[in-house]
This record gives sequence, structure tokens and C-alpha cells, in this order.
Amino acid sequence: MLRVLTAICMMMLMSIPAANAMKLKDYHQEIMTGDNGKVDCSFCHGEAKRKTIPEASVCESCHGSVEDVAELTKRPADAGHDVEPNPHDSLHYGTDLPCTYCHIEHKESKVYCNQCHEFEYPEMKR
Repeated sequence: MLRVLTAICMMMLMSIPAANAMKLKDYHQEIMTGDNGKVDCSFCHGEAKRKTIPEASVCESCHGSVEDVAELTKRPADAGHDVEPNPHDSLHYGTDLPCTYCHIEHKESKVYCNQCHEFEYPEMKR
């Protein structure tokens, strides 16, 4: 009896689409949920059978170019060390750092620069 119950439970779990079990940030969930209530993973990941990290062009299709995003988060030129640097226009990487180094959709986002620095970026959606 226990084996039958276990088998039934396993089949039920396997029938749930894995993508819909993935954690998704609220602000993206609204955009990526279809009329059927299911998340359309292809919106970011494309049609690849094995899901991959989205290309920067996918992020840019909604958020604008990396230059646009850098301009939105630009810091005053005379701010000095009292203001954290522009996270989208790094002194080390310019605008070349991929979005997914900080912005992680299915886990808590992190500040990539904090591997060496201690920036807070309190307005960052985590």
C-alpha cells in the first residue's frame, strides 16, 4: 500500500510543470503569466529544451539598452565618496557586466561588486 501511495505521489509531483514551481519575482510574474495562469518561461529563456541564462538582449527588450539603464542610475559627477557608484556603469567593467551577475530571477539578487567592495544599493530589488 505504501509503495502505491508513493508511486501516486511521485506521478502527481512529476505532472506539475517545473517552471511554475520556480520562484519568480513579483514584478516579472505579472508580465510572464499567461491567460491560463501558467508562467511562460520562453519569454526569457527562449525555446531551448534545457533552460539557459537569458541573453542581455532579452532584458534590454523591456528595460532598454545597457546605456539607457546606466543613464537612469547615473550618479552626480560631484558626489564624491558619499554616494555609491553607478552599478550599471562600473569603474572596472563599464557597461559590459551582464545583467544576470546581479539580477538573479529565481534566487535572491546580489551585488556582484560586493565580492571586493561593500556597497548597499538599498533601492535594488532583491
